Amino acid sequence: MIKSHEPLRVAGALPSAYQEVLYWKLSEKPSRMIFVQALALVGMFIFGLLFTSLAIGMGKLPLSGSFSLGLGQAGAMFTGIALTLVAHELTHGLAMWLFGATPTYGFLWRGMMLYATTPGYAYRRNSYLIVALAPLALISALVVLGLWLLPGWQWAALLVLCGVVNASGASGDLWMTRIALGYPAAAFIMDERDGMRVFLPKP
Repeated sequence: MIKSHEPLRVAGALPSAYQEVLYWKLSEKPSRMIFVQALALVGMFIFGLLFTSLAIGMGKLPLSGSFSLGLGQAGAMFTGIALTLVAHELTHGLAMWLFGATPTYGFLWRGMMLYATTPGYAYRRNSYLIVALAPLALISALVVLGLWLLPGWQWAALLVLCGVVNASGASGDLWMTRIALGYPAAAFIMDERDGMRVFLPKP
């Protein structure tokens, strides 16, 4: 048996040979908030086309005809939006938990957004990418599965709406994913309420 004199690193602890090279906050500059909102609108359009086309292709949404939006349908729509926003953050939290972290949740008034975070917990870069992209990937897959399984245009319309809300809500996640990909796999990343901290080995 090979013995090592190096102490075992506690899960989430930053190795001592690392130093911070970036502290990035979404709410630090108004221009960042404007950009992420613009990115959300673009995502809403792209994923709206994608999910709607998929639902039509599956025969779940008619190409023509009138849609009635009664009180029940409106209530289902707003409930679906709220549950999707909560599910988005819970999915982040689930991914964080799978990597050994204990997530906390809250609402950031400055950015008017829900968040899940694990301040001080250092993820390897690739693990952080999974945490960031988990809601977009998992909830989008569940929307597609629901379109396939559930009958009726009402379910299809609700699922398309939920898919679009989730995907557009991932705009900040996609931006931080792009930033993380600019660093090597050896990097460690700490998640913040509205940002990230990146660490690299000391020279």
